[in-house]
Amino acid sequence: MLETIFQQSINLTIWLQGLGDWLDPVMQFFTLLGNEEFYLFVMPVFIWVLDYQLGFKLGVMLLLTTGINDLAKLTFRMPRPYWVDPAAARFSSPAGGYGLPSGHSQTPISIFGLLAAEFNKRWLTIAVIFVVFMIGLSRIYLGEHFYIDVLAGWTIGGIVLFAFIKLAPAVSQWFHQKSFGVKVGAVFAYSIGIILIAAIVVAIPHDYQLPQEWLDNARQAYPDEPIEPLKLSNVITSAATLFGLALGYFWLDEQGGFNANSGQWWQRALRFLIGLVGVALFWMGLGEVFPDGENLVSWALRFFRYGLVGVWIAGIAPLIFIKLGLGTAEEQA
Repeated sequence: MLETIFQQSINLTIWLQGLGDWLDPVMQFFTLLGNEEFYLFVMPVFIWVLDYQLGFKLGVMLLLTTGINDLAKLTFRMPRPYWVDPAAARFSSPAGGYGLPSGHSQTPISIFGLLAAEFNKRWLTIAVIFVVFMIGLSRIYLGEHFYIDVLAGWTIGGIVLFAFIKLAPAVSQWFHQKSFGVKVGAVFAYSIGIILIAAIVVAIPHDYQLPQEWLDNARQAYPDEPIEPLKLSNVITSAATLFGLALGYFWLDEQGGFNANSGQWWQRALRFLIGLVGVALFWMGLGEVFPDGENLVSWALRFFRYGLVGVWIAGIAPLIFIKLGLGTAEEQA
């Protein structure tokens, strides 16, 4: 059954690619809109410049859905098209992780769907449906996903979106009633919990080996891009950033919050530039210093590093903006 689906999808990919090279930039553009890095760029725009509360909500959604996606990939351990047939390869920087569900399909429906729900505009809903569809199609065209991966990503993303919208008010009220320590402890417990679940999934079965055929095909398609899908790093990244983001949010709330919709245009632009410098220092700077591997020390340092990025985005940077006179506290709005 799966072999039939794989072959059908590869045939679809090769047919789409045969429509002409002019589709390459189009599909790469839509794939960009599904990249986690794109959302990690957009989220601070809301938090620092437009709407702090909505930006935080988008950040939580992003990190929840990516964490679920990473855990699902480790659970299902399904191949990518070019692992099955090198002829499907079309992308210069392929992903090295498992294929199902497609993160590029799951994340956009969660993030853009939340925006559509928040603004409740018909034109925005139509635009979101179009963009989400094109992002999914781009992943099939570029040979990064089977159509079953895309369908699974849309399904899981839709479920996460529905659950988030339904449960967010009650969860928010629960947190509002708790002390700072309880709130931080609850998010920390979630972060460590999903990492531990992922560690158990990775460890079972203990004698698991990637099929040699997948390794050979992937090497033939992209000789300089070895595949290493069975890693905890991605789950730790999303869990740690979520913890840091929540910690920064709770801490800043104790200081009076932050009104992102304050200041002149040049103050907002300066806030964004200062904020990005901080992200670069913690994310890229510490990334150059800390070891990158699949061991306890590397995992702990990765958690610290990405947790610091989250605290900076939601807590430290907004407080600096207030101190520098580039913005105001929420209580002053």
